Amino acid sequence: CYRDSGKLQESVPLLEEAVAIQRSCNTSRHQRVALAIRHLSEACVLLDETDKAMELATEAMDIANVSLPSSDSDLAGYMNTLGACYRSQGEYDNAISWYDKSRQLLTSMQSSHNRDLHLALTLYYLSRAYENKGNIAEALKVCTTVLELAERRLPVGHPNIAIFAMRLGWYNSKAGRYEGSVLQLQSALSVLQDTLPRSHDTADCHYFP
Repeated sequence: CYRDSGKLQESVPLLEEAVAIQRSCNTSRHQRVALAIRHLSEACVLLDETDKAMELATEAMDIANVSLPSSDSDLAGYMNTLGACYRSQGEYDNAISWYDKSRQLLTSMQSSHNRDLHLALTLYYLSRAYENKGNIAEALKVCTTVLELAERRLPVGHPNIAIFAMRLGWYNSKAGRYEGSVLQLQSALSVLQDTLPRSHDTADCHYFP
């Protein structure tokens, strides 16, 4: 789709149409409406349309809160979207708050393959918010858990493990732990060279799964 191929600008009219269709087919407080709005918000974040993204994410969260059970793991995704909106606006404390709410919801659930992967992604976002705030020690601590979860649930050589390892290696470097940093970065580079085409951008993870 357009979002996956990087053609974000072209995706917005399609996402807006999806929201309109869901609104016409469902009640205004239906979870399908919330999900369509959330996807549009995520695209707006990536396009740096932060005010629009925040408005949409807030609406999506409000609908999700009344259309989903309070223990539903899908709520974590809406919380992460709000966290991304705040992070994109430089409001890192608010971003951390929403990512932490997502973390608390997911950790209250029984461990499983999907839960652990969603938790790893949430913690990755949390580590980036701590990084943005300048708290490298906390970012390193959180990202260590991210890598542990990913290594537990993903197959050996999975590119996401390498991406998380690269970020952890960078945090170790910033913290002065150079030997560990070099080992993590070398391991990550080896995996990425074996699994991704040379044209693939491995510089960062996107905000969203």
